[in-house]
Formats: sequence, C-alpha cells, structure tokens
Amino acid sequence: MERHVEAVKKEFRTDVTLNRVANFSRTAPKKFPSAARQYLLDKLPIIQWLPRYSPSWILQDFMAGLTVGVLLIPQGLAYAKIATIPIENGLYSCWVPAAVMVFMGTSKDLSTGPTSILGLLTAEIIRDLKNEYTPTDISSAVAMMVGIWSLLIGLLGLGFLLDYVSIPVLTGFISATAFVIGMGQVGSLVGLSNVPDGAFNQLGNILKRLPHWDGPTCGIGFGTMLVLLALEKIGKKWGKKHFSIRYMASSRAIIVMVIFTLISYLVNKDRDDYLWALSQVNTHGIQHPKAPDAILLSKVVARSIAPLVACTLEHQAVGKAFARRNHYAIDQTQEFNYLGVTNIINSFFGVMPVGGAISRTAVNSECNVKSPLNGAITAGFIILTLYVFSPALYWLPKATLAAIIIMAVIHLFGPLSLIWRYWRISLADFIACMVAFWVTIFVSAEIGIGAAAGWSVAWTLLRSAFVTPSIHASSPSNGSSDSSSTFQPLARVPTVSTLNQQISENEGGPALPEDTVVVRFGDSLFFPNANRNKVETLEAIQLVYPSVQSPRYSVEAERSWSVAAERRLARLRNERGVVMRQMPLAVVIWDFGMVPFIDSTGITALAELKDDIRRQLGFGVQIRIIGMTKRVRHRFERAGWKLADADGLQDGGADVLYPSLERAIWDERDRDSLKGVSTEKA
Repeated sequence: MERHVEAVKKEFRTDVTLNRVANFSRTAPKKFPSAARQYLLDKLPIIQWLPRYSPSWILQDFMAGLTVGVLLIPQGLAYAKIATIPIENGLYSCWVPAAVMVFMGTSKDLSTGPTSILGLLTAEIIRDLKNEYTPTDISSAVAMMVGIWSLLIGLLGLGFLLDYVSIPVLTGFISATAFVIGMGQVGSLVGLSNVPDGAFNQLGNILKRLPHWDGPTCGIGFGTMLVLLALEKIGKKWGKKHFSIRYMASSRAIIVMVIFTLISYLVNKDRDDYLWALSQVNTHGIQHPKAPDAILLSKVVARSIAPLVACTLEHQAVGKAFARRNHYAIDQTQEFNYLGVTNIINSFFGVMPVGGAISRTAVNSECNVKSPLNGAITAGFIILTLYVFSPALYWLPKATLAAIIIMAVIHLFGPLSLIWRYWRISLADFIACMVAFWVTIFVSAEIGIGAAAGWSVAWTLLRSAFVTPSIHASSPSNGSSDSSSTFQPLARVPTVSTLNQQISENEGGPALPEDTVVVRFGDSLFFPNANRNKVETLEAIQLVYPSVQSPRYSVEAERSWSVAAERRLARLRNERGVVMRQMPLAVVIWDFGMVPFIDSTGITALAELKDDIRRQLGFGVQIRIIGMTKRVRHRFERAGWKLADADGLQDGGADVLYPSLERAIWDERDRDSLKGVSTEKA
C-alpha cells in the first residue's frame, strides 16, 4: 500500500501541469502590481503617447480630424442606407469610434466608423428579423454583440483565429459584396421602387423596367457620378503637386453632397410633390442612450459573427498596412479591445456596427496626421453636424446618396489580374476566392464568408492529413564496391533527398548501409495525419525489406490469417519494379527536424509503428532519433516513452537520440550490418 501511495505522490510531484499551476500561484501575487500597471498602459495607450505630444502637431491633427469628419457625413449616411436603417443613424454611429480612438487606439492613421460591408451584413440580419423588431433596434443589438465578441477575442488573445480567413477569401468576399451593394443602389439611382432582393434579380428587374426610369432622378444620379468621376481624375492628375486639389479630390463626396443638396433645395422647396426622392434626414442631436433588448441580443449572438469577421479583418488589415507605410507598429490585441469597447458603447445610441475603413484611413494618412488626437476633432465635428447642420440634409436626394455608394464600392472589386494570379499560383486559393464570390452573390454575405472560411480550414486540415514522410535507403547491393550507390527514397517521393549529398560528403562513399532506413517526417504529427504517416512508412519499408519472423510469432497458427496485405505488397513490388534487399532491416532512423509539434494521437501512432516494425521486420530493429526539439521530447517523456541521449547513460529499453544523422547511422554498428558499404567505417 505504501508503495502505491509513494507512486501517487511522485506522480503529483512530477506532473507538469500541476507544477505550472503551483509556480503561477507562488509568483502571481508578487507580479500583480507591475502586471496591473502594464495592463493599464496597454489598454490605455494615451497614457504613453500624450506626455510626448508635441504642440507643433496640433495643426496637422486638426486638419486631419476635420477632413475625416467631413468624409464621415456622406459615408455615414450612405452606409446606413445600405444597412436599411434610418440614414441619420449612420451619423450617430460616427462620433463614439473617433472619441474612443483617442484613448484606446494604437494607430494614428486608422479611421473607424460605418463601412459598406458592415452595412450589407447588417441589412441581411435586419431582413430576417424586421417583423419582430425595428431596424434600429436590430442594428444596435448587432453592434453590441460585435463589440462583445471583439472584446473577448482581445482579452483572451484569440486573434489568430482570423488567420483562417485567407487573402483570396477576402478578395472574393469583398468583390461580391461590392457587386451586391452596387446593384442594391441602382433602383434609387434611376428612381425605381419595389426592386426585388438578390443582385441578379435586381439587375434583370431594372433592365426590364428601363422605360419606367425616372428622368429627373436619373439626371441627379448620373450627374453625381460624373462629378465624382471628374474630381477623382483631377485629383490623380494634379493632386500630387497641389495640396488644395488633392484635398478637394479626397473630399469629393461631401462636395457633390453639398452641390446636389443645394440644387434639390432650390428645386423642391416650393413644391408639394418633390421632383425626386429625398433622404429627409431628421435628427436633433445625439440620441438618448438605450440598452439593446436582451432577448434580441440572444437572437443575434450567432448572426453577429459574420459582421465581426468582416469588421476585424478589414480593421486589422488597414491598420497594419498604414502602420507599415508610416514606420510604426500597431498592437493587434489592443485593436480588438478598442473595437469591442467602441461597438459596445456605440450600441446604446441606435447605431450600426463600425470598423476601420481604408478610404478614410488613406485620407487621414495623406493629411500627415501625427497622433490619435485627431479623433477628438472628428468626433467634435460630427456632434456639431448633428446639432447644427442636420436640417440641411433633409433635402439630400436619394439618387445622390446611391451614386456616392456605387462610386465608393467600385474600388472594392478585386482586379481580374489578381484572380488570374490565384489561378496560376494555387488552385485551392482560386477555389476559395470563387466560393466566397459566388456564394455571397447567390446566397448571402454571411454564408459566403462562412463557406469560404470553411473551405480554407478544410483545405488546411486536408493538407496536414496528406503530409507523408520521405523514406530513404541505399540502392540495392549488387555485390560490387562501386561507390556510386545512392541514397534513395522508397515511397512515392520521386527525387533523391538532399541528405544524399550530406552523407556522401561526410563519408566519402556510399550513402547508407543496406540495412538502414531514414524516415524524415515532413510536418507536425497530430490527429489528421498520424495514421497516414504510420501506414505509409510501414508499407514503404515492407516493400523493400524481407519479413523476419519474430520469436513471439514462431507458431504458424499465431500468424495473421489474412494474406491481403502480403498480396498487396507483392503487387506493388511488381508494379514499381522494386528490388528486395538481401539482408534484413537493422536500423530505422526517425528524423524529427521538421516536426515542431506532436499530440497524443501522433505519439500513439509512432508507438504502433515501432511495434509493427519490430513484429514484422525483426524484433531487434533499432529505432534511432535525430532532430527532436525539446518541446516534442517533453511530450514523449510525459507519455512515458523512454528516451536517452547518445552521449548519456542509456537504459536498455530506451530509444536513443543522436545529435547528427552521421552518428545515428554509424554509431555502434555490427560489422555484419554494413553489407554493400565500401567505406573506411565499414
């Protein structure tokens, strides 16, 4: 009994997990004060940069903040229209992100607010729930859940999960959303109502109703597009030389909004029946805070994941791109925290989800912004607009707003050259891009990004599952001492490993003894690929080496009743022209140089492989190991696998770890095992 108690105590003393917990409990109280201070610094970056703020930066931050604020007015209205919420709610969505950025942002360039993609994803959720709740309540609930998810990701450090959404997936998804958004605005552009859902249904319906297009509305809509296009071209041609032209071109959306709102006011102010549809913005300052409905929140918990993915991916990508361009770094984890806090606070004011936008960020950067303080100017300008300028927005034509949206999303389309590049580089990337594109168009944006991300994850797992080892041995002995014998793969690997050169140079002769095999694992060994590595390794060795009857299977009746495996091996030898070795296998070297990780399934598979090799190819076959990292070795030892270093004390039942392939091949060799090898070591 005492022996068992001591064994249990020893297990507890040596348990890695328990030791980690104990160590943490001892050190955590001592580290808490400094850790809490650092945590506060990380969560409120303003504490670090504000004391270093230079008064000479104020003018540039003021101009950048004012410019972005001007841009946010048409964009906020337009993207609220995409989201199918009252367009004034787009303005409500703009001031909190800018204000919170001052305190929590780690990017001086990034501009956060409504985006076209978030508008589309929000609209899809509203469409499914609009019979139960108002659009404003639904969009606020989605914003709240996006904020909660973002904050959880930031606090738990789970941002790596978004790496499963690849660049080709984003290309297809964003291009499809641009098409869907654009088609959704054409009805307003030409004065048609009751346009059906679905991009291609909308296209067919609009073309079919061509004779019913409204002339004045078309004039306003296409006129807006022409002015936007002209200002964009002027900016590209002369903007680099003249700041005023560059500023005018970057502010083209607000310019056309002012022009056509003024035209609309002059034309319609004395009419009872307006000549074209008006936005009729009706706002009188900031809305009173209102918490989202708890039952509604439960209904959008899962539905908010798609907006979350779109929001965080665009935000992080834009932030990293401009940080790299301007020679600083953002804290990705803190940006998740910022998005979380921003969307949670914002959700109390009847808003839509918000995230970083490339167009506003580019303008911010062009204004030579110096710090996140520009967000205070942006927030102040938006609040001023809500209280002072909003009555003028009543006369804004819907066609002008539709034109602004269409001209904005045109730039989101991925170029055909990029799609062709995916095709040439990787069929899997091309398929992921196409899945995201077509599913988004024909089904929905949230299912589109989910299907494409699912494809990417499935492809990653399949690639891991089908990673097979490279298995190498010497050429079959022909009785000569010709030193041109080479180190060759046995399985399906068609080329000779570079290990051939390494061994030949080191030894000055043939690459490998005839009774030795080197198995080079090509990736981590875990549940998707563990069994495949085991099966293919064993089969490749059995193809070439004769079976040696182990003493424990000396009675014929104890041998396997099935001959299917033997017949398969015979058929493969015949098909591949494999020449059997003359002597039995003596040493198998496992090369772990490319194995950074192994799990329980992988260790179990290797244990079974070791047992199968010794049972079928000789009980005395030695397993030698090279290239094993400390992390992988610890996993083996925790699983109870006996390992010993070549230069240390060796247990008779342990597998030996060698510092080099050369030593693993030649150490403590029986001279009889060097048949076919013509070297000094033989």
